[in-house]
Amino acid sequence: MIGRRQFGAAAFAAAFVGTQARAQSNAIRFIVGFAPGGTSDVTARVVGEALAQSLGQTVLVENRPGAQGGIAIDAVVRAKPDGMTVLISPPEVLYMQGLDSTAPLDIEKSLAPVTMLSSQPIVVAVNPQTGWKSIDSMMAAGRQAPDGLTYATPGPGGTNNIIAAMMFRRAGVKYLNIPYKGGGQAVQDLLSGVVPVGVLGSAPLMPHVKTGKVTLLAVTSRKRSAMIPDVPALAEVGFPDIDMSQWFAAFLPAGAPTPVVERLSVAFQKLLADPDVRAKLALAALEPLGGSPEDFSRRLRSEGETWLGTARKYGIGRT
Repeated sequence: MIGRRQFGAAAFAAAFVGTQARAQSNAIRFIVGFAPGGTSDVTARVVGEALAQSLGQTVLVENRPGAQGGIAIDAVVRAKPDGMTVLISPPEVLYMQGLDSTAPLDIEKSLAPVTMLSSQPIVVAVNPQTGWKSIDSMMAAGRQAPDGLTYATPGPGGTNNIIAAMMFRRAGVKYLNIPYKGGGQAVQDLLSGVVPVGVLGSAPLMPHVKTGKVTLLAVTSRKRSAMIPDVPALAEVGFPDIDMSQWFAAFLPAGAPTPVVERLSVAFQKLLADPDVRAKLALAALEPLGGSPEDFSRRLRSEGETWLGTARKYGIGRT
């Protein structure tokens, strides 16, 4: 095994492609299960650009939206486990695979966890034309509307939907979810007023928050996010039982050799410590994470069962 101090960009490139000539003709592919513009896509492009510079090798980001991330997962599962095809994904698209089964969740039958890349607060965002300045004013309007509130999420069965169900039910507001094929598309309809509310990741919203085209009413973690400290936590405004954020991580196909998994994990962690990468992530309100494959595997198992139990409790499904 190559130690962290001994491991350099040249050794990593050789481990994956063997020769410089092959490195120039074979790109590492980052597969994202959502349309461009969402947080998975933002994370993949920031980290992919840094990895390409580190290795002197092309890194391509391929967006394969559909089936709530299932198309991208299938593409990676079927890929050769040589380290050249990497899934960049949030947790719920993996956990959702267990909603149709009573068997214990076992993500590692199909995928090899590499490391966690970034984390973001999920936010409740509104179009400024609604005039809502707080969660209270939004909920008051929802209770007065015969059909309640319509809200956007990046898909039909994710963490965002669980949060929305908990929040709207506790407030006594009727609600209708409009799912999209990624956060980027959902943000566009929020901006145009097609939907008044979005329960979305912060990353694709931040450029529009800065220009005043979107208003953030709350973050869904128990405490305020260090990335957007001026936005109150839901726990501050009457929802103390809601405490959810969202992480994004890298996976290889199951069967990838342990040295390849470990080297890629070390490479990612080195990049996540780079001030330039951290600054680019911070612009999207993303916090860099990291961690070993072993630590990541343990977290996947523990969080997966909790997520499934909560999704089933609130009737959150794949469609």
